[in-house]
Amino acid sequence: MASTALAGYWELWLTPTISLSFVIESERSAPSLLRLVSRFALYFQPSLTRQSLEYELESRGAGTEGISAATLRVVDAAYYRSLQAQGISSSSTPIYPEELVVSIAATEGIPSDAETYKLLEASLERVLATYSLVDEVVERTETPFVDGNEASEAQLRELFKLLKPEQELSGLVSKQWQEIGFQGTSPKTDFRRLGSLALDSILFFARTYGHRAAEVVDEAVNGGLHWYPLALAMIHMTAFALDMATSRDLQLLLLRSFQAPPEQRGDSSKPDTTPVLAVASELLLLFHAHWLRGGYTVMQFEQVSKEFQEALRPWVRRGVLDGRALGWDTGDHLKIE
Repeated sequence: MASTALAGYWELWLTPTISLSFVIESERSAPSLLRLVSRFALYFQPSLTRQSLEYELESRGAGTEGISAATLRVVDAAYYRSLQAQGISSSSTPIYPEELVVSIAATEGIPSDAETYKLLEASLERVLATYSLVDEVVERTETPFVDGNEASEAQLRELFKLLKPEQELSGLVSKQWQEIGFQGTSPKTDFRRLGSLALDSILFFARTYGHRAAEVVDEAVNGGLHWYPLALAMIHMTAFALDMATSRDLQLLLLRSFQAPPEQRGDSSKPDTTPVLAVASELLLLFHAHWLRGGYTVMQFEQVSKEFQEALRPWVRRGVLDGRALGWDTGDHLKIE
């Protein structure tokens, strides 16, 4: 048992690389020996950003397409340090990319006419996009769900139809909502904590997973002695994804969604919250599998949810979202279905 736990620890530490693990651990807010060791190790790598950019160019040639998430995360760390040095927050300060590129390049010794400089510019653009995305997600939590809004009511009806395709919804206030795991007769009661983001998230889950989403609802709510409130679990997982996004624990996963150049990602005039919603859905599916494996009862719901989040966070911080965080075997058992 101890050897298994140790193996899991080292697998976590080596994901994705030792250097990146040092970067991630060095950013922890709480003092710890691991943070101290990571910062000490990075002290002897003063040009890590430049080295990462140079390695990126060597491994795939010139150009700014398909920058690896690992390189983006290192640039993100340089950006974050730059803001910290100025005593400002990344989510509450006007951002001037040109000034940031010049500042980081000067610190790292990157000439302005080098290919590395161009790659730094492109990387920083994608890093900044993640912060705009997080700001948009936070704004959705501050947008309350409003009764009587025609668009929102249409979305609620669509949600029920997707998750309970065999039933007709009798009304927007109905006990039928409890059949998909809401606590009361109106979803808005459960939505209060996260505002419109809660509806965005559960509707994204229903639309994305379709028939499987309906099956998950049935397995959860009609699970006999082992039932749990699916909709409430989705809200918990959305809140968890939001917390990780605002604390930067989700950065590596978010950066993967910004690896393609802007012209390949469509209209970027308004940040698309899809990457965060997708993480929330994957978390729910993993939680569902974890719940079924554990044979829990609804009285354990809050505690199981809390322990699940504690187990997942360090792995998500390193870009991993699968069963390894829960001690599952490798292979097919890691898959989220």
